[in-house]
Amino acid sequence: MNTSFLISFIQLVIVLLFAPFVTGLVRLLKARLQGRRGASPFLVYFGLLTMLRKQTVISQSRSWVFRCVPYVVLGTIIFLVMSLPLVFSNAGINGVDLFVIAGVLAMSSVFLVFGGLDSATAFGGMGASREMTLAALVEPLIMTTFVTLAITNHSTLVKESLGSGIHLWQNPALLLTLIAFIFIALSENARYPTDNPATHLELTMVHEAMILEYSGPSLAILEYASSVKLTLFFLLIGNLLVPKPEAVLSLSSLFVSLVSVFMTLIIVSFLLALLESCIAKMRFYRMQEYMALGFIFSLSGLILTLVL
Repeated sequence: MNTSFLISFIQLVIVLLFAPFVTGLVRLLKARLQGRRGASPFLVYFGLLTMLRKQTVISQSRSWVFRCVPYVVLGTIIFLVMSLPLVFSNAGINGVDLFVIAGVLAMSSVFLVFGGLDSATAFGGMGASREMTLAALVEPLIMTTFVTLAITNHSTLVKESLGSGIHLWQNPALLLTLIAFIFIALSENARYPTDNPATHLELTMVHEAMILEYSGPSLAILEYASSVKLTLFFLLIGNLLVPKPEAVLSLSSLFVSLVSVFMTLIIVSFLLALLESCIAKMRFYRMQEYMALGFIFSLSGLILTLVL
């Protein structure tokens, strides 16, 4: 078996196992910061298992698109986990380009929109409209950030651009690119201030509106895909600051990698919970201001990188 594929497969297993725990950890830390007791982070596992045992209820007016959306969304996220160096710096599929990653991220959002539109409900259409508005605003930010990373590492390949980190001590201008990447992570994962993942209120929800008509195993797959995506971005942010070592197929190397992943997830989860406890959900008509600020950070990082 190809060693690179085996390392990527081990990385996939680790991320898939940790993903529900990360969602539960963010909820627990957020509750503690707000003076509440909070539920166990392992409760998310039981919630997913419960949904898997439920019956899926689908209206006869739904097309095949509605049924395929959960599997396509989860499939795109699994492809991203297999392609990116998250747990090991030498993990990931060889030859994958940064802009392919941008396209896969967009495809995941587009299929969620298809599911919201195919539900033929007011909430689904509203969520789909809002999601496409956010996608149009975040795409320039993603492209500019990826161009900066490609220029810094002299390659558009994922392993060279994301596997070696950004080395702030060598190029402090990349701090602006890191801030822009945090804007992208918050937007792609439907977190504050662009969305509120813990509500079903019409005025605030975007992602939840598109999956409101799903139930049973389909809803479990979508919720699980959302957890995996959040874990993926947590690890990417951590790796940009402190790159992971190359994988060696030994128990000691695997143990060190697991400890490193666990510490990264705890730190980034705490920072996200702290951020969401300090700010409020932004009104939707102000999203262009938020994305424009992120684009300014990204563009400034690109200009300073070219100049310096």
